Amino acid sequence: MSDSYIVPLQMECTLFFQMNPHAYETLDGLALRLGRTPEHLDQVLQKLVTLSILKRMGEGERAIYSYNQPDMIHVS
Repeated sequence: MSDSYIVPLQMECTLFFQMNPHAYETLDGLALRLGRTPEHLDQVLQKLVTLSILKRMGEGERAIYSYNQPDMIHVS
């Protein structure tokens, strides 16, 4: 899959989890919600986990993805 296809999917997935910060989704569940195929999302979700944007709990088809809320730093 080319970067021109991956980057928009990364943004779409990131936006979904930012807008639904308490969501816990499997690959198939997220594909259904976004109207995408699991095959297209698998690589994207792995990248978002590597970037620490998402957390993955479990492995394989039963893995569950959730938003990794960034730490907020307050400057006075």
